[in-house]
Amino acid sequence: MSELWRVADEASQRFADQALEYDRHRPRYPEDVFDGIVEFASLANGSKAVEVGAGTGIATEPLVNHGLEVTVIEPAAALAAVARSKLVDRARFVVGRFEDCVPGSPVQLLVAFNAWHWLEPETSIDLAAQWLAPGGSLALVWTEVASWGQEPFEDRLAETFGSPWTKRTDHIEASLEPIRRDARFGEFRVRHYPFERTLDASTFVAVTRTYGGHRAAEHYDTIERIIDNEFGGSVTKVEVATLHLATRL
Repeated sequence: MSELWRVADEASQRFADQALEYDRHRPRYPEDVFDGIVEFASLANGSKAVEVGAGTGIATEPLVNHGLEVTVIEPAAALAAVARSKLVDRARFVVGRFEDCVPGSPVQLLVAFNAWHWLEPETSIDLAAQWLAPGGSLALVWTEVASWGQEPFEDRLAETFGSPWTKRTDHIEASLEPIRRDARFGEFRVRHYPFERTLDASTFVAVTRTYGGHRAAEHYDTIERIIDNEFGGSVTKVEVATLHLATRL
């Protein structure tokens, strides 16, 4: 079971402190992810959805563009404000913790993008089960790194930091396991959506900073020099957005 929910408040504040940088540099999800959610969950125009931990609305806008009526739940007011500035009245916003929400009318989709691991598992699974109509879908998406950059960039990162940079994170599997054990949900169906971005040195550092971690400023300076001097000024980062979708029984 993931324990990251215990430090969720601190993480939320960290993201809020860099809300505009977060929105500018975090990757956009492939359009196929949203097509897959609509297909897997058998959604139609006007289907009601709740998005948990929506951040700056990076996934909210595509959900709305797919015809869904979305209620956004985001604990960080600064992140929600950025999302609201983009969507205005195209989505309903609730600023607060998902765990503190009282379920409203049943919805066909409850979705979280790179956010479910920040939630207290027992309460959140109960709320998801209450909020979803029978036959509704719980869709959880996480993005993992397939390659930090073309060879030998990963070796240079390992040399700089003393160990390889993590690609797959254990909290994903830990967050899924309690749902797999819950009789109110069916088995997960899984799809993978690879994508890549070519990033210049400053952008690579900027997006890396939005994920936090304890990296010193001189390390980031070194990364920029490596990219500029050894890789022609840019690296191609390959990532995979993975959709896990379970039906409310």
